[in-house]
Amino acid sequence: MNPRLLTPLVSVGAAWATKKSLNAMYARRHDGTIPSKDDVDVPFARVLIWALATAVVVALVDVAVQQGMARLAERPHGELEA
Repeated sequence: MNPRLLTPLVSVGAAWATKKSLNAMYARRHDGTIPSKDDVDVPFARVLIWALATAVVVALVDVAVQQGMARLAERPHGELEA
């Protein structure tokens, strides 16, 4: 199958896994709980920092996936890297 067709699916899967792992790390650090979307007890600064950190990490993972898939698409079929 053409890697260019798989790139969006791999990117979405990687973004989902990244967000899940970041939420698990947050829960581990903050008494095992993840605040709900409508929790107003969390300070706005913490929410903003967490949203920015999540966005940056997901964007970096997305770029890495897209570049890796582009390299895979350019490689001739049947040729393995040494």
